[in-house]
Amino acid sequence: MTKELVKLNNVDHANQRVVAEFGAQWGDNQMTCLVHTGEMRTLQGTYPIFFQSTADAEYPLPVALMGFETGENLFLSGAGWREPVIPMMMRKGPFYIASEGSPAGTLQSVIALDQSHPKVKNNTGEPLFSEHGGHSPYLEKIVQLLERIEGSHPHTLAFAKTLNEMSLITPIDLKVTDKEGAPHTLSGFFGVDEERVLALSGEALSQLSEAGYLAPLFMVIASQSQLSRLLQLKNG
Repeated sequence: MTKELVKLNNVDHANQRVVAEFGAQWGDNQMTCLVHTGEMRTLQGTYPIFFQSTADAEYPLPVALMGFETGENLFLSGAGWREPVIPMMMRKGPFYIASEGSPAGTLQSVIALDQSHPKVKNNTGEPLFSEHGGHSPYLEKIVQLLERIEGSHPHTLAFAKTLNEMSLITPIDLKVTDKEGAPHTLSGFFGVDEERVLALSGEALSQLSEAGYLAPLFMVIASQSQLSRLLQLKNG
């Protein structure tokens, strides 16, 4: 679906509301979502993290695996999200950071709203602005979240690029068996090659550590144990 991004402002969107809950009907039925290095320590205890190619990047980017087929998010339930830890890209909903020209001729960051998103409503959900035009408590939390995403994104891209250049991630097929005993293979993912990581020289490990890449690398490796738990959710 094509996004309909518009600059958020307290005039045009004075009465705009956004659904803060999670559900398939609100567009949260996603199999994967991009994750950032700054949140991997928290996420690795809940989600298996792999790498996946996207149309926007020249190399695979880290993603949380949330289902085994397109349109499946096993962390959704009738009451919302099953876990207290939720990836930032899922929490941000229909909001984005965009750039626009300033009077000085430079680019400045603005908050944009995707008007085509299922969570964007006029009569239900959280208000975005107070009656006096200031940010609502909900929007203030979103702004802080977007700032964190914006701050983490360059490091995440550099992390993924470095692992790719060092051949530390390789294509993998995820093979799982459902409760009926039927095998399923998920292709198009990349995983950390642990043998190559173990074979790294002290100098290479030191360089990864200095760049802040070593800790998230180990978080990705540690997260693999969550794959069996995800399969348990799949099989009920």
